[in-house]
Amino acid sequence: MASCRKSSSEQLALRISLAGTVLMAASGLGMGFYVNSDAILLDGLFSLLSMGMTGLTLYTAHLVSRPDDDVFQFGYSHLEPLISVVNGLIILAVCGFALYGGISAMASGGTQINLDMALTYAAVSTLFSFSIYFAERHIAREVDSELVRVDSQEWLVDGILSTTILFGFLLVLLLDELGYNQWNAYVDPILVSSLAIAAAMLPLQVLRRNLKEVLLMAPDNRVRQRVEYTLANIARSQEFADYSCHFSKSGRQYDLEINILVEDSHDWPLERQDRIREMIHRRLVRPLGDTWLSVSFTSNAKWL
Repeated sequence: MASCRKSSSEQLALRISLAGTVLMAASGLGMGFYVNSDAILLDGLFSLLSMGMTGLTLYTAHLVSRPDDDVFQFGYSHLEPLISVVNGLIILAVCGFALYGGISAMASGGTQINLDMALTYAAVSTLFSFSIYFAERHIAREVDSELVRVDSQEWLVDGILSTTILFGFLLVLLLDELGYNQWNAYVDPILVSSLAIAAAMLPLQVLRRNLKEVLLMAPDNRVRQRVEYTLANIARSQEFADYSCHFSKSGRQYDLEINILVEDSHDWPLERQDRIREMIHRRLVRPLGDTWLSVSFTSNAKWL
């Protein structure tokens, strides 16, 4: 029941995000060309690319809720961090493109914009972006969804972008009032360059977190230490001769493989082995959540 609720909430959040992205992409690109603003064009371009990634993320949310099958025999959870990495790389590429465009525009003398329409767009875009960001962040916390969490970060980037554009255009008004309107043409490209650098920080965080899962690195220390501590207690109380543990996380699923060395196989019938498996499941798998558990017994240290 909880899994169904999570999948339903994820897909609802991502559908709302997709609809909002379509609206932002169309309005951003159209308004950017109309008012001659590279900053607004960047906003629209970011939304356009996000539209494709949100659609892919929505499809991934549907896949990871499915059980394993003949093709993906370990399930679909590994697609979640993979899509997040691709998502982060695309955002980073957009930021790089924007930085290049802003620097080029400054070198060529800047750009003049239609200020009244630009201000209206920036204000509406800021409100809209942050509304979806806070809604998705709430859903991500409620159902613990990395997919929705990463998607919400795109809206945060877009909200920061729109906010900075809004303040930049207000700066143009101020410069006019103070008699420094000769600098107005440089405001838009400076905005683009500054935002590109600032916005690149979020995808870097997404990449750092999800690349660890794509590369099947061990989870963070807190979770790993809890697993190691609990398993050491079980090994001591059940008198294992030795054991090994391999632990990784992929998306919402943990993979836990435990190999146990026993000295005398006659003392370890199947019934006792199953009791150990049940004990490990109760003390480790239940607190962790979705976990692929494998527990094997051997009397040969070679197989640890």
